[in-house]
Amino acid sequence: MDLCLIAAAKTSGLADILSGAWAIASVALGLGFVIFVHELGHFLVAKACGVKCDKFNVGFDWFPIEKIGPFTIPTSLWKRQWGETEYGIGILPLGGYVKMLGQDDDPRNAVTEAERTKLKAEGASETSEEKFTLDPRSYPAKSVPARMAIISAGVIMNVIFGVLLGTLAYGLGVPEMPAIIGGTSPGSPAWEQLQPGMQAIQFASDSGPYEHHRFEDVKRHVVFTGDDADLKVLMRDRDGQTDWFTLRPSGRTKKETDFPSLGFYSASSRTIRTLADERPDLDANSTPAIKDRDIVVAIEDVALESDPKKFDYRVNAMLARNPTKPLKITVERKPEQENGQPSKADQDTPGQRIDIVVQPRGMRTVGLVMKIGPVVSIRHGSPAAQAGFRVGDRIESVNGQPVGDPLSLGQRLIPSAGKTTTYKFVVVRHDSAGKVTTDELTVTPTAPGQFSNDFPMGGPAAIESVGVAFDVTSEVVAVEPNSPAEKAGLKAGDQVTAVLVEPADKAAVKKNKKSLEFRLSESIVLDGELKCWTRIQDYMQSLLPDSKIAVTVKRADKELTVSLAPEQSATYFDERRGLHFAPLQIIHKANSVGEAFALGYREVKERMGEVLATLKRLVLGRISAKHLSGPAGILTQATVFASAGLPMLLIFLTMLSANLAIVNFLPIPVLDGGHMLFLAAEWIRRKPVPPAVQIWLSGAGLLFLLSLMVFATTMDIGRWLK
Repeated sequence: MDLCLIAAAKTSGLADILSGAWAIASVALGLGFVIFVHELGHFLVAKACGVKCDKFNVGFDWFPIEKIGPFTIPTSLWKRQWGETEYGIGILPLGGYVKMLGQDDDPRNAVTEAERTKLKAEGASETSEEKFTLDPRSYPAKSVPARMAIISAGVIMNVIFGVLLGTLAYGLGVPEMPAIIGGTSPGSPAWEQLQPGMQAIQFASDSGPYEHHRFEDVKRHVVFTGDDADLKVLMRDRDGQTDWFTLRPSGRTKKETDFPSLGFYSASSRTIRTLADERPDLDANSTPAIKDRDIVVAIEDVALESDPKKFDYRVNAMLARNPTKPLKITVERKPEQENGQPSKADQDTPGQRIDIVVQPRGMRTVGLVMKIGPVVSIRHGSPAAQAGFRVGDRIESVNGQPVGDPLSLGQRLIPSAGKTTTYKFVVVRHDSAGKVTTDELTVTPTAPGQFSNDFPMGGPAAIESVGVAFDVTSEVVAVEPNSPAEKAGLKAGDQVTAVLVEPADKAAVKKNKKSLEFRLSESIVLDGELKCWTRIQDYMQSLLPDSKIAVTVKRADKELTVSLAPEQSATYFDERRGLHFAPLQIIHKANSVGEAFALGYREVKERMGEVLATLKRLVLGRISAKHLSGPAGILTQATVFASAGLPMLLIFLTMLSANLAIVNFLPIPVLDGGHMLFLAAEWIRRKPVPPAVQIWLSGAGLLFLLSLMVFATTMDIGRWLK
C-alpha cells in the first residue's frame, strides 16, 4: 500500500466553469500520474526479478460501503486483463498498489496468500516435513536484496520523476514571489533590524548565496528554526550591499497560528487591482477613476523603477509620507479586450500615461481613544535609539501635549518635506534601582519608510518616523466629541473586553464570502496581545457598508455592550488610500536544459528536506499535528496550483513526488518503509520475521494510517469551516 499525505484573472459564466473544470481535470491527471510512476517502479523491478504481478492499480479497488440502498458501489472505474496482470483504476483515489504473488498488505489475506505461493516439492511424500516449496515466481521466493530493490523502486521512481517534473516546470518558467521584504510589522524582529526592499539571498544552512530564494523559503526557515533559536540570513540592501543578520523568530503569533514569525510581509508589484466587482467601497477615490491593472509609474512626478516587474520600496514610503492631502500618481494603462483584460498583443508595448489625483481617505473609527502602552521595541539606528529610548518606557507627552490617540501619533509626527522638526518626549521609566522616574528625550524624526497603520496581525503600533513601537491597551482614555462612541455613552475609564461584528445585511454577507463578517461569527475577546485594539482597528477597515460592531466594556464592576457604526475619521487617515497592489511575481525560467535540471533537482532536494524537518518537529512536539493535510487538503492545494497554470501544477507535483517518496519510506508496516524494515530484520536474522508478528504489526500499521487519514481529513474540514 502506498499512501499520499502532505504537511487571478477575472472570468465569469462559461469561461469560469471551463477554467474550473480544466483545473480539476489537470489535478486528477497529475495526481494519478504521480501515483502511477510510484507503482510503475515497483512493477518494473518486480518483473525484472521474475515476480508474477497479479494487479497494477492506481487507486484502491475497495470501498468501505458496498451498497447504498439498491445501488452497488463499483470498486473500479476501469480495469483490463493483459497477460497475467490486471490493470485498473480504483474507486478510492488515496494511493495505489502492485499486487505480487505471495505479497498482500491486507493482514486478513495473509493466510490465503501464503497458500497461493506453495508448490508441492518434487519427489516429496505426504508425510515429509518439506513437502511444499515456494513458487519461484512469488515475491517471498526472491532473495532479500531483490525484494529490497522491488520495494525501494517506487520511492526511487518518485525522486527521478520529481526531478523531471521540476525540470519541465523551470523550462517553461515558474512564477515566484521573491524573498524581498515589502514591509514589517511594528515591534517584530524584522522591524527592529530590516528595511523594506531588502532581499534574502542566503541562510546559514546554505552552501552559498542564491539569487532566487522565494518568500515561502524564508517562511519555511523561520518555522524550522522555531522561536528558541536564532536564524542567520544574508540580506542584500537597497544599495546592493550585503550583510548577515541574526534574528530570533517571535513566538508572539503562536497563540493563533502555532508558527513563529519574523514579522515581515512580501513585496507588492505596482500593478493596481481594483475590488470593484466585490467591494467598490474599499477602492480609492480618484479623478479620473483608476482601472484594474493600471501600473503606477510615478508619484508626484517622481519616476519609479522603470521595470514594472521589479519592486520599488519608494511606493509605500511616498504614500505614507503625506496621507492628509490629495496625491498625484501617474499610471500606464494598456488597451483592453472586450472582457476587460489587457490585449496580449500589447503586453510588451508601452501603454497610455494618465495623471490621476487620489483623494485622502479617512480611517474608519468609532471615536475611542485608547491608552498608550509601554515601549516594546526600538529600531536599530533610529532616531529613538539615538535619543535614548528604552524598552518599557511609557510616553506621557510630546512637546508638552498629551499623546492623544496612539494610533494616529505616527502620522502626526511625520516631518514636512524639506523641514527638520525636533520633538520633546516625556517618558516614564524605571531606573536601575527600580524607582519610577520621568525623563525628557529629544528626537528629530525622519521621513517614514513604510506604512504606520498596518495591523493585520494586531500587536504593537509604531511611530515609523521615530523608530519606536509600543503596545496599545484596551483602556479608554478619551472619547472623541460627536463620535459614535460618545453618542452611545462610552467614556474615559471604560475597559474594552470584547467586540462582535454585527452585519447589517446578511444577504450581502452570504454573497460575499470573503467579507470579514463571514469569517467573524464569534465575539473577539481582547487578550492584550494578538487580540488587541489594533486588530479591531484593522478589522473595522474591511467591514461591509453599514455593518456595526458590538463593543463590550467593563465599567467599575459592571459590563455594558453598545452597538457602534464606524465612521471615517477627519484626523486619522488611511495611508494606502484604497490602492491595492498585486503581489510581486517574477518568472524564473531556466536558460538551458542543464540549468532546468539543476533547478528541478534543487526543488526535490529542498522539498524532501522540508518533509524530513516537518516529521522531526512533529515527533518532538514542536509542530502541532493539527496542521497535517489529508486527501481533501491535497486536492484543494492541487486545484489552487493548477489554476495558476501548468508550471505551478508541475511544481506541486514535484513537491508531492518528494513527499510521497519520504512518507512511503517511513518504517510503518504496510508502507514501503515497513516492508524494508521486515526485510532488514530478515537479512540480519537470516530468517523471515514470524508471520504472526508480521500480521499483527501490519494490522496495527494499517489501523494507524487509517486513523491518521481520518484525523488529517478532520483537520482539513476544520480549516474550511474556520
